[in-house]
Amino acid sequence: MIDRPVGDVLKGKSSPNLLSVASTATVSEAVALMDEKGLGSVLVRDAAGKMAGIFTERDLMRRVVRQGRDPKTTPMSAVMSPDVRHVPASESIVEVLRIMVEHGYRHMLVSDNGKPAGVVSIRDLMGWLILPDEPIAHEGRRGEIRTRALDTVETLKQG
Repeated sequence: MIDRPVGDVLKGKSSPNLLSVASTATVSEAVALMDEKGLGSVLVRDAAGKMAGIFTERDLMRRVVRQGRDPKTTPMSAVMSPDVRHVPASESIVEVLRIMVEHGYRHMLVSDNGKPAGVVSIRDLMGWLILPDEPIAHEGRRGEIRTRALDTVETLKQG
């Protein structure tokens, strides 16, 4: 499972999380959208509609709250992470996890043929790897999840 393409994770999500806001949008507007959709990040686009960055919950804490900025007047361009790392949908889950852990990312943009296809979070990847595809009896669920978690950890250690 860990060598499957990250695009499979996107296919399994109810929404690929390709929501975006303009770089001129305020932090309050972005946070309202993130809260409404239950997301930990939102993509930021420039005036031409091109990808300009990503804004995450971590950016909110570090660049807005900690610095005492007013969310109602602070534009996304001032607090977003401008360099959005992305991986192709064909990249293996283990490689995406390695990149995310190595660089401390919690969200990763996935592209398909050079165009944004969706965003996966570390939670998405871990849930996809650990939770069983098939429903199992409650009494077996803990053992199944533990075994899959140990298998994932072992595979990551070997990589």
